[in-house]
Amino acid sequence: MVSNEWKPFKKQAEFLALPTTIKEALYGGGAGSAKTETLLTYALVHRWHENPRFKQVFMRRTFPELRNEVVPRSREIYRPFGATFNKSDMCWTFPSGAMIFLGHCENEEDVHKYDSMEINLFTPDEITSFTEFIYLYIGYERTRAKVGSGLPAIIRAGGMPGGIGHTWVRKRFIEPYPKGGVILIGKGGNKRIYVHATLSDNPYTDPSYSQSLEALPEAEKQARKYGNWDAYLGQVFEEFRDKKYPDEAENALHVIEPFDIPDWWPKIVAMDWGFSAMTWVGYGAISPSKRLYVYREQCWKKTKIEEWAPFVRDFIDREDPRVIKVCKSAGQDRGQEHTIQQQIESALGRPVELSNNAPGSRIAGKMLIHEYLRCKSRHIPTKEQPIYNDEHARWLLRNKGLGAYKDYLTIFDPPQEERNLPKVQIFNNCPELVSAIKGCIHDKKNPEDVQEFDGDDPYDGFRYLVDAADRFFDESTSEFEKIQRREKIIHQLEATQDMTAFYRNARKLDVEQLVKPVRRIHHAIH
Repeated sequence: MVSNEWKPFKKQAEFLALPTTIKEALYGGGAGSAKTETLLTYALVHRWHENPRFKQVFMRRTFPELRNEVVPRSREIYRPFGATFNKSDMCWTFPSGAMIFLGHCENEEDVHKYDSMEINLFTPDEITSFTEFIYLYIGYERTRAKVGSGLPAIIRAGGMPGGIGHTWVRKRFIEPYPKGGVILIGKGGNKRIYVHATLSDNPYTDPSYSQSLEALPEAEKQARKYGNWDAYLGQVFEEFRDKKYPDEAENALHVIEPFDIPDWWPKIVAMDWGFSAMTWVGYGAISPSKRLYVYREQCWKKTKIEEWAPFVRDFIDREDPRVIKVCKSAGQDRGQEHTIQQQIESALGRPVELSNNAPGSRIAGKMLIHEYLRCKSRHIPTKEQPIYNDEHARWLLRNKGLGAYKDYLTIFDPPQEERNLPKVQIFNNCPELVSAIKGCIHDKKNPEDVQEFDGDDPYDGFRYLVDAADRFFDESTSEFEKIQRREKIIHQLEATQDMTAFYRNARKLDVEQLVKPVRRIHHAIH
């Protein structure tokens, strides 16, 4: 870049022209939209580099990112303006005395390195690699300008979907206008805006780059090429879908419209408690087809147990869940008269079970979620068909009974196609859970695990729900068979409206437990 020869393209110009009355702005969304270049040139376009009091902090999460990517690019941009670079301070100083620092903030404690600075322009690049705490601390605690200086106190960020900060960035800038261009009003009247830009907006990008993005897996392509914040680059649960992609099967959908859950379906409740963090309560129902439906969530922050528990108790008293799971930390001795578990049990008026947080349980829980989110049927390997022995079959019937005889016959059954995929679906009235699943990324220290992040409480509660459902299938086989038979009887009633046949079949199970669903169906029919 040579002075007076650089000209921004349309989306860059739109972002650069934002008034300083807008405190926060995010540029980007897709790869190749020139995010880094836009943030590095921001001060030059406004000629703030000519003011001796001006200070900018351009930030990436790690030092290697600065050294390998940003420093070489900054040389091209700043040297023609007479700026000199101090490697030890990672600072460009212009002839006027204005300074642009190339900073990093790998850990949240590192924010205090900037405590003595008065920052006019804070430009975090790849914003989704930062935690919300880092962004807000530097962006609001350290951005300021002296009255009459002619300088701003603003945040201008660049980023794209994915990373540890995906969830909070999406909530702060993208919702409720995914295509941006709308000013949002935050606390204290502070304004913020998102300017959506992708590869197609940048006329200077190599066309082959677009072709390479086209070859990526669908979710990653949606994120990188189109800046789709609902496609989750780097996400642990890449199979998770809250909308249908055109090239995927009809059943590849995990977020659905709510429907009336039958009263007789077994219910389970799981909660991840917290005070400063979120308390999240999720409600699951188990269908006769062996599918878990997460049909309700409740969440609170900085709310005491005695304040939120009555709202939970109102539902569990009516719905009578089979089990209430709470994170194992609730059972810890914290030096108080009662543990959190005991306080929750007292407030709910019933016992709760603690989750299994043994070593490896988090990873096992993550793998179980993968299994429940799976939409593709497993490959059923072909094998040699065993030969039926009628004499052996009759011997089993005579000497071992009908059960052993039927078990022998099942050996010759063809493999059953999986018809309950995915094994879990979430009602769209559970946005916190949906957002948390999208925000899960791999832990850098342990790639098999999910990295902890602000807002991950619903994910932990979801693990407990899935685990409880899976245990129900394993431990309650006879009861579940009875549930499936009830479903068949009720479907027959819906088809024939023959109440006599219904009651005759119901008596074989448990007529009293069927009274409630009968009334619901009766009213629905008439």
